[in-house]
Amino acid sequence: MKNLPMYKDLCDPNVLMDAAKKCMQGVMWKYSTQAYYLDRIERIRITKERLERRDRMSDGFVQFTVCERGKRRDIRSIHINERVVHRAENDLILVPVLRPKLIYDNAASLKDKGTHFALKRMKVHLWKYYRKHGSNDGYILMGDLHSYFDSVDHDVVFREYSRIFRYDPDIVNLTMDFIDAFGEKSLGLGSQVSQMTAVFYPNRIDHYIKEQLKIKGYGRYMDDFYLIHERREYLVECLEQIRRMYADIGIELNEKKTRIIKLSNEFKFLKAKTHLTESGRVVMRPDRGTITRERRKLKALRRKLDAGEITFADVKQAYNSWQGHIKHFDSYRTMRNMDKLFHELFSKEIRKERSGSNGKKHKNFRGEFKQYNLPERIDPAERRHRIERRPERDDIRKRGSGS
Repeated sequence: MKNLPMYKDLCDPNVLMDAAKKCMQGVMWKYSTQAYYLDRIERIRITKERLERRDRMSDGFVQFTVCERGKRRDIRSIHINERVVHRAENDLILVPVLRPKLIYDNAASLKDKGTHFALKRMKVHLWKYYRKHGSNDGYILMGDLHSYFDSVDHDVVFREYSRIFRYDPDIVNLTMDFIDAFGEKSLGLGSQVSQMTAVFYPNRIDHYIKEQLKIKGYGRYMDDFYLIHERREYLVECLEQIRRMYADIGIELNEKKTRIIKLSNEFKFLKAKTHLTESGRVVMRPDRGTITRERRKLKALRRKLDAGEITFADVKQAYNSWQGHIKHFDSYRTMRNMDKLFHELFSKEIRKERSGSNGKKHKNFRGEFKQYNLPERIDPAERRHRIERRPERDDIRKRGSGS
């Protein structure tokens, strides 16, 4: 009990202030964040008193809709006063308690993990499979969950959190207060409590697949998962059990995206097209849509740069970020062609940057040096027969003769 985080630790003003600093990083351009920063001490005091009184911390949402890759998403953004408490609870209580209970191959929304970690773990699973069987004769079950965040059952979450945090019911009440604010069912995008809850929600299924079904080549990134095995029939049996277990917690599989594919064929996981060759090499290439979006983005950045909306430093930062992502794939030609497009679009700015001018006239130092004029050349034969004598030579001869 002594090492477990308690609700009273969350009421510490220093903990809330540290969480507020993290919440304000990168969003100081917002008016609400600036207002919070100017009045942060008083707002932290009010938040502390509300937590000590066990008041409801949810203050409503700012709702808006975004269209991402042709898919509409309804976003309910929480206010910064509540977001500070979300951050504090997530960093102080949820992550330290829940993370040790997760499998290692659960890669979403955790420090030192992410999409690149998940793709690297898939490579490791494929390499281990090839070393064990000596060939690429095998199958992979690619699974996807339908409307994952919108299908999370709050009763299941309450049952699991009541079991884990039974030593301090105030933690359960606060967490469920945040979760129930999004409705009777579903979790909200953008809330760290919701993110961590979504990561932990099918944890029992993850352990069942690893420990009971004995699938070592298993990984999950939020609502995407895969299973690797040498027998297709066994993967079909596993799929039926997984479908039943997810149905028990209110989640349906996306049957259009759930399929069993040969390891020698190309399959897609987290926008990466992968296949295992006969020699044991794992070829992982980026999705074509990722490349198309980047080409369109560069052209849009060119238009914004011409309009004066952004600077070339912003363009370069955006492109370097994409390069940092794409270098994890087998995509030499893709990077070469994209670099060619980047230099074609921003050749003028690149030349200025390389010359160090940055739009300013570079000082020319050539005019500061005087030209050196060589003396007139004298022919050697003429030099030997010259009669002219130096004046000092004549004086020396006169003094020597005593005249």
